Amino acid sequence: MRDGRRTPEAHGIPSGHDTYGQGSWPAPYGHDAPRYDSYGRHAPWDAAHAHETHRHDADLTALRSAYRLLRRISTLTALGSFVVYVVLSCYAPGLMGSKITGEVSLGMALGVLQLVVTFAAVSWYGRSAQRSVDPLARAVRERAVPTGRNAGAAR
Repeated sequence: MRDGRRTPEAHGIPSGHDTYGQGSWPAPYGHDAPRYDSYGRHAPWDAAHAHETHRHDADLTALRSAYRLLRRISTLTALGSFVVYVVLSCYAPGLMGSKITGEVSLGMALGVLQLVVTFAAVSWYGRSAQRSVDPLARAVRERAVPTGRNAGAAR
């Protein structure tokens, strides 16, 4: 204590050490990290990573288009069959009420067929995703995971 005031040395802090609020601020974290533009792509001033960025963008574009195609096909299949069922029920009640065998009408058979079509679309979606989307996602993930000490952190 000097002149009735506490000093940093009294608390075990060396005298040359800057305490909080005094002296200059340290360098910000991530000053050596690659920079990104507002769309999440590497900024043009990072020319060293330009080829790698272009390849990563191409992989992401292929992944998005494969996923989009898969979603559209399965969704349109399920919704299309449902719309056909609803339109037939509204505009052709005589046809939907016609008996196929015994007490089973065409409307009832098409209603059960809705479940079959939905499960088939879900099943097809899962198998197609494993064949076309999952390998692309795995490749993008492997390129995005940094090597070195943080290699296992993103898994």
